[in-house]
Amino acid sequence: MTKPIRYESLVPPRDDEERELMDPESWDWESSQEGEPAPNAGAILEVRFTREEFFALARLARENGLNPVEFLRQTALDRIATGARAS
Repeated sequence: MTKPIRYESLVPPRDDEERELMDPESWDWESSQEGEPAPNAGAILEVRFTREEFFALARLARENGLNPVEFLRQTALDRIATGARAS
C-alpha cells in the first residue's frame, strides 16, 4: 500500500507570493509537464574535521597516492562494496 502524497510544506511561507506558490489549489494541474530526470544525479557532502583529524586523513591519502577527498570517497565505496557494517 502506498502512502498518499503530501503537498503541504513543513515550513510556513515567508510572504503572500510564496503562500500562493505553496498552495496546491492554485496550481495548474491541467498543464503539468513531466520532466526528465538528471542522468547522473548524485550528492555532494560537506564534512568537518578537526585540524588533527584532517592532517591524519591527508597523510593516509598521500600514502595511498590520493587527495583527501578521493581517499574518503574510495574508502566509503570500498566499505559499501564489501558490505562492511559500521562499528
